[in-house]
Amino acid sequence: MIAAESDELVGLTIGPAGRRLLSMIELLDVPFGLERSIKLGQNFINEDRFLAILHKSSLGTNPEARLAWFAGKLGMPDDMLAILVARLADADIVQFGYEGGAAGVYKVYLEFPADVSAARLAATGNAPSDVLVHLAVKWQARLPHDAATTRYVWPADARGIAAINVRLAMPGFGGLPSAVAARAIVERARRRCEDDQIFFLEVSEQGSVRRSFDVNLYAAGLAVHEVEATLRTLARAYDLENQELERLLVRLESATLGHISGGLGRNGQDFATLYFGVSGRKGTGREHA
Repeated sequence: MIAAESDELVGLTIGPAGRRLLSMIELLDVPFGLERSIKLGQNFINEDRFLAILHKSSLGTNPEARLAWFAGKLGMPDDMLAILVARLADADIVQFGYEGGAAGVYKVYLEFPADVSAARLAATGNAPSDVLVHLAVKWQARLPHDAATTRYVWPADARGIAAINVRLAMPGFGGLPSAVAARAIVERARRRCEDDQIFFLEVSEQGSVRRSFDVNLYAAGLAVHEVEATLRTLARAYDLENQELERLLVRLESATLGHISGGLGRNGQDFATLYFGVSGRKGTGREHA
């Protein structure tokens, strides 16, 4: 059962709107993964965030209908639902997310791991190609006209540590606090796993100035306390209160750092998001208040 107020792994709170989504997922009565995260930016820390990760088969024999059920409950615009339904047959994984804050944003991601596997095989002796790994739609229930589609692409020229570091130093990323932090964390992670196990995605959003990245580090098995110095430097760049950060680091010190994302958000400002180890959950077949 999902904790209503906090996650037992890292003690991060989930607000009412996020708990509503988790309650709907509970109702499916299927196993899923829960990944928590915190988002940092200029003078703010947002911990009211999560992703619930399900295999598409968990949506039942008619996943399109189940997706439409979620869409109706959460106020997803019809055109956003149509985008997801058009690609649902190609996806293996579906992720439902929520990000709290002033507005509150719901998110649904389709993931295409088979395409990643095929690209790895095809790359042997051939020129690599870009791969769409995730296709997401994001919207505010109160402002559905502000919905957006987001593409997460594995670039052909960002494979291996050297290539990832080049990407993170390119104009648009180079010098941003989030990119500097990501490079430092990648350097730490490379000592713990093979180069090709660190996974870089480039993120773009339709009709938005957003240009960001996501670096998956799960293979390195880093704990948060191993990168505390980098996170303190990042917090200073964002003018975050030292006491607030230190309390957060104490709560998170043993958590696994899964990936770091950053770059320019929809508002054109630099941000960094830290994602922590996925915990296995099982729905109960009933909703929780």
